[in-house]
Amino acid sequence: MAILTKEKIAIYGIEVLVVVFGILIAFQVEEWREDRQQSRDLDAALIRLAEETAANLKNCEKVIPVLADHAQSVLAVVRVLNDGHLSDADIELFDAGLIRVGYVTGAPYSETVAEEMIATGLLKNLGNAELRNRVAELAVWIEGARSWELDSRGSLRAAIAEVAKAVDFEYHGKLPVPENGDGPATGFEDGISVNYVLEELVANRTLKNVFIEAADTHLDMWRNHRHVCRKFEEIQSSLTKMNGH
Repeated sequence: MAILTKEKIAIYGIEVLVVVFGILIAFQVEEWREDRQQSRDLDAALIRLAEETAANLKNCEKVIPVLADHAQSVLAVVRVLNDGHLSDADIELFDAGLIRVGYVTGAPYSETVAEEMIATGLLKNLGNAELRNRVAELAVWIEGARSWELDSRGSLRAAIAEVAKAVDFEYHGKLPVPENGDGPATGFEDGISVNYVLEELVANRTLKNVFIEAADTHLDMWRNHRHVCRKFEEIQSSLTKMNGH
């Protein structure tokens, strides 16, 4: 029978400590590697987030002016129907309003990087709480814009139907469509002309009421998109501050 002497116990104890110490070091090295990889992944995600945000802001530069122009032209129709008078200077804007009333621009924004950061858990590693909260809410903002787009299409159906009854449309040539089926189709009214009797439009109380509601819808669309675009600006500002530090 082997006898455990104090020397052997000491040797075994040292060997156990070496093994345990080696395991702990291995765990620490692995954790360090994972932290470094997560840091690299986060840095790469933030670079792509900056690129995606810049692309979204470029879309904002296209969408917001179009929405403002459409709201202005629909409001011009409301003013003329209320006043009962159409000046030569207002004819172009009035005609554009009759054409544009049913047009709803899409929400050509992307939240791919934000969704990826949330799904992979990278967002939790982002130390900037302000930016972290904004990225977490990004999908909600964009989904809200898309939901508003669908609601707006429904609310403008009455206006489209009434205009179709009261106005004759003539189409000339091939009409432009939004790129990839989304975003604003600028200049599409150039391929359309409208024929109407102003007195009949002014006397049409139903048409006047639906245009008042349509004007509210177009103004709300403009405000909603502007709100989302300001959120992109806030994200871009936060990213710039981080890079500055």
